[in-house]
Amino acid sequence: MSWMTTLVKTYDNLMANDNFIEKNDLPDVPAIAHITVRSQIEIVIDSEGCFREAKTVDKEDCEVIIPVTEDSASKTSNIAPYPLSDSLSYIAGDYSVYVTNEKEIKKAGEKFDKYITQLQEWAESENVNPKIKAIYTYLKKKTVIADLVSDKVVELDANSKFMSKKINGKTYEDSIARFRVLSDDGSESACWKDKKLFSNYTKYYLSKKTGEKDKCYESGKEALICVKHPKGIVASSYSAKLISAEDNTNFTYMGRFIHWREACTVSYEATQKAHIALSWLIKTQGYSVGKKEKRTYVCWCPEVKKVDNPVNLQLDDNNETDYNSHTEYKEEIKKLFFGKKANFTENDIIVLMSLDAATTGRLSITYYNEFGARDFLDRIQNWLETCQWYFKKKNSDGKIADSVKTPNTIRIIYCAFGVERKNFLELDSKILKQQVQRIMYCIADGKNVPYDIVHALFIKASNPQKYQKWYNYQETLSTACALIAKYYNSYNKEVKFTMKLDKNKTDRSYLFGRLLAIAEIIEERTYTKDTARMTNAARLQPAFVNHPMHTWMLIRSKLIPYYKQSGVQNETYYKKLISDIVALFETDDKEKLNLPLDEGYLIGYYLQRKEMYTKSKEDK
Repeated sequence: MSWMTTLVKTYDNLMANDNFIEKNDLPDVPAIAHITVRSQIEIVIDSEGCFREAKTVDKEDCEVIIPVTEDSASKTSNIAPYPLSDSLSYIAGDYSVYVTNEKEIKKAGEKFDKYITQLQEWAESENVNPKIKAIYTYLKKKTVIADLVSDKVVELDANSKFMSKKINGKTYEDSIARFRVLSDDGSESACWKDKKLFSNYTKYYLSKKTGEKDKCYESGKEALICVKHPKGIVASSYSAKLISAEDNTNFTYMGRFIHWREACTVSYEATQKAHIALSWLIKTQGYSVGKKEKRTYVCWCPEVKKVDNPVNLQLDDNNETDYNSHTEYKEEIKKLFFGKKANFTENDIIVLMSLDAATTGRLSITYYNEFGARDFLDRIQNWLETCQWYFKKKNSDGKIADSVKTPNTIRIIYCAFGVERKNFLELDSKILKQQVQRIMYCIADGKNVPYDIVHALFIKASNPQKYQKWYNYQETLSTACALIAKYYNSYNKEVKFTMKLDKNKTDRSYLFGRLLAIAEIIEERTYTKDTARMTNAARLQPAFVNHPMHTWMLIRSKLIPYYKQSGVQNETYYKKLISDIVALFETDDKEKLNLPLDEGYLIGYYLQRKEMYTKSKEDK
């Protein structure tokens, strides 16, 4: 139960640290027995319970904190009203007047009766808030729909029945109303922002709550046990629950336990704190991977300190600084993390968790780990410093230039396994979220970069003809070089790669990569601005990888007309450059030279191209 204990601690620290929330402009953390929902209607009344006005709520300002009960926090189709803000079918005593279906009329009456009885109990309790008395006085008049119609929030047809319209995507039945109570004392009028009201309700609900007591697995103390745990932790999987034992017919726990209490008993207070904290953390600093089927990652410090999420790890893309070399980039990272580490003590921890909904009703924790804060930051820093390459970027002059950066974790997987469609790289969400978690292991746990991902990037970057958009291929090539260099530099003692062309390196694949780059540039430099065709070297690149010696002879023969177009001086320069590289091969055995190339050829290919284009600019 370490994840729950950590979340309970996080909740307590959040509630005691208002400065952190205000300083970082973050939403308030809901109190116990409260949740965050989206409202569509705002009703304004005065302190005497008289209606003033009503209006629809802007989508940008629709999120509200509302009180809940254990039943209503996990309700589906059952009748379980929220204690205050709820949908019109619950709060409007005259709702049944405006519907035609007999079944809906009966259900609306049942909903309102249960809602108003529950609200009355709170209004007559010791922990009542003046706003609640005003709202109860207003709602028991049963004029909500009539008031909304008069202010044109709700529209009726010719028969004075509801029109089939929606408010911000919600039907009239499901539209949630929030309340604003005006007073003369200058106090907060919005009920969804009144912390005193939240406190009143929490005290009221905990004082009246009854149920079975047992030992709580989180605290180790005897307390009221929660039977229905909250849902809606992850917005994309709203109905999924982390803890649930309500199903006693489909072998949820049968065979191991006779009763669900034997498997897990958690107090109401503990589960509220843990779920509220986790939901707030996901909302404010979570990162979801995938489109339809999402996996959500959240990284936090229980002591309420800012933390980088390794799943979306990258220096700020909006940073206008161009890092021209590995050294510049590394120095920037060192300065950045020196400041980050200073914010943490030796005893601070950082937690990384990922969640995925296996079904519509079940949410699973697919990864959970706790790290020493400084050790975690060391691993993040190491990844940024050792996994980097040159990426194409527009500089301040609008020209394309190379800038050193670490490839984005998500983009690594898109480049490795994605397919270009309609100018974008696309990938199935199932593959994406599974592969991203493997990269996350590498970063957070200091694991080896999986070779199959490195090899997949190698294959993609060796097939430029599969890309219509130049940017997609360049990103794939740079990402492949970053991961290849990372893989070999970290885990291969014999082969090391730097980000500067090594003119003395005798590795066969590296040398063939250099030759391919030269052949490509010889042909490219004869093109005009309007030339759009692919070079012979690029077209033959897949064959070159598998049969380098044989394919090189073919590429070399196709260079003859381009030598002539280059001029005598350039022809002499190119041929000497090729001869110098050929001289570095340690064997002249054609069979050995014709063996397939390894991933290192892309490093030689990229750096040779960069060297020649940089030298060309310097010469000019």
